[in-house]
Amino acid sequence: MTNDWIYEKANALVRKHFTRDPFELAKDLNIHLEVMNNMTHLLGMYQVIQKNRFIFLSADLHPSIRKVVLAHEIGHDQLHRNYAKANAFHEVSIFRELGCHEIEANIFAAHLLIDDKEIIRLLENEDVSDHSLANELGVEINLVNLKISELYKMGILSSSRYNVERPRSEFLKDYNPIRDRDNSTY
Repeated sequence: MTNDWIYEKANALVRKHFTRDPFELAKDLNIHLEVMNNMTHLLGMYQVIQKNRFIFLSADLHPSIRKVVLAHEIGHDQLHRNYAKANAFHEVSIFRELGCHEIEANIFAAHLLIDDKEIIRLLENEDVSDHSLANELGVEINLVNLKISELYKMGILSSSRYNVERPRSEFLKDYNPIRDRDNSTY
């Protein structure tokens, strides 16, 4: 599966449903969303059970992380449903060294959550940093960097003048949902 195809798949979904909100999309796509307590080491999971599609999310996730995990799981639904009929996707971390299914779901989440025109508009500011982009867009910094990287690969961004960091593949590796409950800021 090509990255261009993933880009088109995410954007076709946005055009069809008129939203980038993964909670609205899950509902529109008839994916059963279950928020579970006591998932101390699991961020989320996608599974097909008797032809019904389910996404399980930890109740302990910070809302911004919950949005990323849900978009990632919708990516599994849209890209890997046939594989998921025999195997569940268990997300302990989202952006660490992973196989192709996990990378594809990350790319899908970046395209789903971040509008091309909005990020390009924000990148026009010479003083912009990836941290300020993440804050402005309301997503995790590595998702911003992944989106920018994908836009470069597809030739949508052609300038190298933007000041952004390389995405850290392990950014959610040590994320602790329990600890996050006690922090009001992310």
